[in-house]
Amino acid sequence: MIQASWKAYFYFSQKEIKGIVVLGCILFGSVLLSWLLPHNNSLRDSVSKNDLTHHLFYFDPNTIDSVNAIRLGLPEKQVKSLLHYRLKGGYFKSPDDFARLYGLSPELFSLLRPYVQVKQIAAKTFAWKKYNPSHVFNGMEETDWKLDINTALENEWQQKTHLPLSIIQHIVAYRNYLGAFTRVRQIGKVYGLSDSAYQSIKRHLYIAHPENIVVNANALNFPDWQQLGLFTDKQIGLILKLKKEQGGRIGWREIAELCDLSQAEASQLRSRVHIDD
Repeated sequence: MIQASWKAYFYFSQKEIKGIVVLGCILFGSVLLSWLLPHNNSLRDSVSKNDLTHHLFYFDPNTIDSVNAIRLGLPEKQVKSLLHYRLKGGYFKSPDDFARLYGLSPELFSLLRPYVQVKQIAAKTFAWKKYNPSHVFNGMEETDWKLDINTALENEWQQKTHLPLSIIQHIVAYRNYLGAFTRVRQIGKVYGLSDSAYQSIKRHLYIAHPENIVVNANALNFPDWQQLGLFTDKQIGLILKLKKEQGGRIGWREIAELCDLSQAEASQLRSRVHIDD
């Protein structure tokens, strides 16, 4: 029996030597990278409180924009909540009111609270959103004012509702698009008008002579067409389908041919609906 010498265990072929060199390079590279690049835990631990306060600054929650809100450290979801809250007419009267922002954690509020500055001018700007519909006339309170939403001009809207001019302009633009309002509740859909402001004024709004309203055919949805009482549900479905295929517009001749209108029906339709020729 031949006994192997201990030196035989340290003999490597040329191929094995190359493999050992490659493996050694890989191990050395891994150690070098772990030394040069810090671990995630090290990065997390390296963020000190001073680094966080570096992004804190005084702000007004009633006016701050989304970019600066994110710089403060507000999560994107809370930034959207803030903008949506203000769009609906909400405003913060004091720094502590900021705590009621939906989804804002108590920890983050405690961090931001010393930097919240609510300016008095901001409260005045949003004061109309808590509008009281009563007016003072010759020293007496007048609560019975009325406003025809289809005929009122901008100055009449301002005098009676005290809404901001920008909101009134949105109301008039929406009315022009529709051709006329057919229901008072359509005012509640106007862009920028808060629900609280709408609820305050809606009982004073009305539509005079609804039987004489002429609406824009291109702005009508299914219930609007039904309210006219001129078409069956099947005909309305065909009208809306054709309008969609034509990019949201439909002409007078197309409706007449599609629904096979008689002269009397066509005349009645023209008196109720504005349709492009």
